[in-house]
Amino acid sequence: MNSNTKKEIMGIIAIIVGIIFIVEPVVLPWLLGILLIIYGILELLNRGMD
Repeated sequence: MNSNTKKEIMGIIAIIVGIIFIVEPVVLPWLLGILLIIYGILELLNRGMD
């Protein structure tokens, strides 16, 4: 996965999390935790590809 693709994926996820936060602010900590886990997995996979 190249750097541009990863940035696009993270951008899309950030937009989705932002919209959900506006609609339902109670779920923000859960979404941020999931986002960080996904980001960590993407980073580990990216390091394995190099």
